[in-house]
Amino acid sequence: MADDAPGAPDVSAAFAIAGGTHAGREHLRLGRNNQDALAWFAAGGDAVAVVCDGCSSGAHSEVGAKLGARLVCETLRAARAAGQRPGDTGFWPGIATSVLGQLGAIARGLGGDLGRTVEDYLLFTVVGALVGPVETWIFHAGDGLVAVNGQVTALGPFPGNAPPYLAYGLLGAPAALEARVLPTAELDSLLVATDGVGELPGPLAPFWTDPRIFANRDQVRRTLALAARTGGTAVRDDTTLVVLRRRPAPDRGAGELAS
Repeated sequence: MADDAPGAPDVSAAFAIAGGTHAGREHLRLGRNNQDALAWFAAGGDAVAVVCDGCSSGAHSEVGAKLGARLVCETLRAARAAGQRPGDTGFWPGIATSVLGQLGAIARGLGGDLGRTVEDYLLFTVVGALVGPVETWIFHAGDGLVAVNGQVTALGPFPGNAPPYLAYGLLGAPAALEARVLPTAELDSLLVATDGVGELPGPLAPFWTDPRIFANRDQVRRTLALAARTGGTAVRDDTTLVVLRRRPAPDRGAGELAS
């Protein structure tokens, strides 16, 4: 990429990545789909991880969450492949505008009243990270949770329990991705999650310290499911996360990112 420093490490070799999702108690009780989604990729020196949480009042908001996670990932992939740099003015507004344009095309293609279509299908939060060889950017639109090197930060809640969903931009409201940067050299572990993960009992540290998380592609889901039932009380909300961990020095470059 254009902002790579000479000799900077290949992110796909330096970090392992894993993710998973588990439906919450209320959705299981009501026979509703899991309204969370996740996506990630590692290519061209970058790794991107995204989680989305569909609006609980939306009739089919799992559709928007799944579309959103993929669209954000692919839009970032295309922008970076074209040499765009996250630190440049207009990069993050451009990503938001591009994703919004793609969502708008889908909404118009579905027909009917635009506002109703957006409310039924396309309201979702976004929490994600772009890990490059030099800089790591954490971004979000709405609530969720981020843990950097074990330090957990909750995003939100927002007044009236009304997150600034990106798709509100299709209805004339402001639409933006908030982003902050840190040096990748200082990054040992990074977790991005939907707000349901904040309800889990016990510490989150095993998600980036337990090697089994990265050895089995289904281990995150299994761990979420077990944690959600700890103490005999199931977590109400859907829980979804993607986690990255710096590989121990002897293992770096030994294989592909876990997926």
